[in-house]
Amino acid sequence: MATTKEMAYDLKLSLPTITQNLEFLAEQGMIASEKKVATKSGGRNPIAHSYVPDVKVAIGLDVAKHHIISTIIDLSGNVVKYVYKRQSYERSDDYLKLLGDTVEEIIESVRLDRSKILGVGIAMPGLVSHELDYVVDGRVIDNAGMTCKEASKYIPYPTKLIHDSYASGYSESWMASEIHNLFYISLCDTVGGSVLVNDKIYMGEGLYSGEIGHLKIVPDGKQCYCGQKGCFDSYCNAEVLSMHADGDLELFFERLEQGDEKLQEVWDEYLEYLAQVIIDARMMYGCKIILGGYVGVHMEGHMDALYEKVDPKSPFSEKAKDYVLPCKKKKSSVATGAALYFVDQFFNNM
Repeated sequence: MATTKEMAYDLKLSLPTITQNLEFLAEQGMIASEKKVATKSGGRNPIAHSYVPDVKVAIGLDVAKHHIISTIIDLSGNVVKYVYKRQSYERSDDYLKLLGDTVEEIIESVRLDRSKILGVGIAMPGLVSHELDYVVDGRVIDNAGMTCKEASKYIPYPTKLIHDSYASGYSESWMASEIHNLFYISLCDTVGGSVLVNDKIYMGEGLYSGEIGHLKIVPDGKQCYCGQKGCFDSYCNAEVLSMHADGDLELFFERLEQGDEKLQEVWDEYLEYLAQVIIDARMMYGCKIILGGYVGVHMEGHMDALYEKVDPKSPFSEKAKDYVLPCKKKKSSVATGAALYFVDQFFNNM
């Protein structure tokens, strides 16, 4: 929210130009001028203008091994609708039709005006070339070589293919507006990450930025799906925990909090490996570290135990509680982050 004078100052434009553009945007129903800003100097109080959040919306899809999550968000990043669908991934035309049906179903569920839709972001595991819009390496769900055109075959809106960890990290960055540089660790059925510098995803020179799941932490250790041994992924993916509770991560944490001694041993070992990688990331990037993904959403009540393992590993006197944080986005972070791509595009192109 800003006054006309504030906009003119920040944008370095004349007042008549600002006024003309505000009038145009008001005619399009894109801004509201509701609140007057109180001043101490006397005279008329200036009017502050703000955009109308629901004048446009974006849709996000989280395509994973065992589910599809769809969301609709407004221009403020608020989730208008969230739908979880238990569905195994398969590389088939029927599955692509299902993605199209999923988009149509969430649109119909809120009787959405289709003219408001900016686009559909499709987030999935794998190394994604954001320039060429295809999955370069897709061993997690067998989607290697999949193009955005293929994935969106039955989606009649602008689409974008996005790395799921990048989407999730960006969604968290959007919520943590006070943090501009961060390393996001996604602790899901596979482990991923994303680096954000000045609120933007750092892509690096290849496609591997943030791939912390393949940091080797145990020489000649457990076999990783990537073909190497001793990767962080093999020690801290969500299944490392859920396998001790009939494949149910929620049940693992329920039993852990009830005092199950066997699960406490599993959890302690998990935190040791996680603590080591947190220190590694902190030494490399020197920024806030946010823990997300399926495990990350359960971390809030366990941060003190984690801090106790991180602090002794640090070569410096800083405290982990000052830079390691649990995620704020407890669900739909991947789908929301995918949708935010189109929200950003909208604001950048205004």
